[in-house]
Amino acid sequence: MEALAKKFAFAASCMLLAASAFGASTIGNTSADDVTLNAQDSDAFVFASDWNPHAGPNGDISGFGTTFDSYGFGSWSLLGKHEGGSGSGFSLTSSLDFTFDVGDGQSGTWTITNTSASQAVGLDLVFALKAGDGAGAFLFDNQAINAGETLNGTWRIEWFTGANQANPDFSNLTLFGRDFDGVAPPVPEPSEYAMLLAGLGVIGFVARRRKAQ
Repeated sequence: MEALAKKFAFAASCMLLAASAFGASTIGNTSADDVTLNAQDSDAFVFASDWNPHAGPNGDISGFGTTFDSYGFGSWSLLGKHEGGSGSGFSLTSSLDFTFDVGDGQSGTWTITNTSASQAVGLDLVFALKAGDGAGAFLFDNQAINAGETLNGTWRIEWFTGANQANPDFSNLTLFGRDFDGVAPPVPEPSEYAMLLAGLGVIGFVARRRKAQ
């Protein structure tokens, strides 16, 4: 019986080592200075494995959950998504414009521009990067952007994938915001419009039934 238990223990340890060697992500050297904006480090960060901020029509905030609650209040809104290489023009709000440079796949640059010529804006901004099977979310609290201003930033991936402590390559970027000041509401994605129209249709159907009765 003892020999059988040892075999099971050995098999379990081998499975854990295999998971570590073939993709399980760990926090590694991730820190607040992995993402900067306007030469300033992010105010706070969180790392989570098995999390994809890009998922779903509104993005997925489960990886940072309530971690940033002490910095503000209100619900988070999706501001933009980007996947693959370098890109621009993926903002869901007319007030802001984003660019992303994929660099070498593990570090690069990004920008955020206030598109208004007269209105300064402010918001809590989360820059969420996915690489491997993990993701990091980086908060810029009460970020102010003057009218027409472009802020330049940098990013790098410092978490590990596998036992060899390799840094995985960039997969996707998701941007979230809250506590908006001078920012136009994000434009809903097509799937959200479909849900809204379906909901209005149900409300109209119920109203007609009540009127008929």
